[in-house]
Amino acid sequence: MAGDEPAESTGSHGGWDQVAETAQIFEAELIALRLRGSGIEAEVVDQTFNQEPLPNVRAFAVVRVLVPKERLAEARRVLDHPEPLPEDGESE
Repeated sequence: MAGDEPAESTGSHGGWDQVAETAQIFEAELIALRLRGSGIEAEVVDQTFNQEPLPNVRAFAVVRVLVPKERLAEARRVLDHPEPLPEDGESE
């Protein structure tokens, strides 16, 4: 039955799998840009809850980066091997 399949075969979010999780939206956006630059489609899902005063609780500060499930292994390889910064500090 389709509902009994493990998350690895069905995707954890409708055909998309989580490749990274951060507490800050800018970190997730940078990760997504890195993946997109490598030709991998990536989506950022901001699941943070903001209401003051609220202490910094991890359960309320989750930003996920998702990729298509068939590209998950490739996305992990890309993120495991960061590109070095240019010598002069400028990008091409």
